[in-house]
Amino acid sequence: MSVSAVSSTRQPAANALSVDVEDYFQVRSFADRIALSSWDSYETRFGRNTRELLELFQRYNAKATFFVLGWNAQKDPDLVKEIARDGHEIASHGWSHTLVYQLTPSQFREEVVRTKSLLEDISGTPVLGFRAPSYSITTRSLWALEVLAEAGHLYDSSIYPIWRRVYGIASAERNPHLTKAGSKEIVEFPMSTARIGKWNVPFGSGAYLRLMPLYLTRVLISRHNRRGLPVNVSVHPWEIDPDQPRVRSLVERPNHYIGLGRTRAILEELLKAFRFLSVSRVLENMELIPELLRH
Repeated sequence: MSVSAVSSTRQPAANALSVDVEDYFQVRSFADRIALSSWDSYETRFGRNTRELLELFQRYNAKATFFVLGWNAQKDPDLVKEIARDGHEIASHGWSHTLVYQLTPSQFREEVVRTKSLLEDISGTPVLGFRAPSYSITTRSLWALEVLAEAGHLYDSSIYPIWRRVYGIASAERNPHLTKAGSKEIVEFPMSTARIGKWNVPFGSGAYLRLMPLYLTRVLISRHNRRGLPVNVSVHPWEIDPDQPRVRSLVERPNHYIGLGRTRAILEELLKAFRFLSVSRVLENMELIPELLRH
């Protein structure tokens, strides 16, 4: 992957905070049991949970990027309006929460364009960013970056510089950077990792946020910030909802349920300790989005 990494001497104003607006029944862990065609039969809880996050962020004067599923925006357009009205950024999480490499380029393009158009129509704001379901832009789906750039996205936040069975590029650049997207360029803001020995250790998002000791997360954020680098902190609305209905699956999904009762308290402690802005504002402070606009 050809990159132009940001200089670590630039001082970011804050860390990036984001919310992947999806519901408990839409997660990849339950895709073997719950088809998109059955989503309408489930009780939706993402609206209530997202509004609780909005209240929490307002209390600590934090701004965030909300990566919204197109299906959810269609289901609750008022939520999208409320997010934008509170001064947060609206970005795309795709339409159907299908892994990118399970789609053809034309199918992915259709989802991307459809979601971007709907979110912009509802919010009245431009949609600059995208995050793939389950971070599924990997070595086999790097073509997606070109599709995103052609559709008018200025940045992506999908690549995890680790290796997991479903996602990750272990050799990927770990800091925000410009990268080639066909004949264009796009900014990539990877999910955060700490370099420990030979390994990239994930922290600050999803199960990694819930399961890592809070003191260690704070140490790692502070270490990044001392180097002039922002951290990418991310949460899902269902992660502050320990009373969500339980989904029976053929395979146990402990990573979905472990630590749900701790998420809100962990997030609140981080909001007290650090300043957070939306992804696009952090990239703007790092002069990465303006640099892209000059191309």
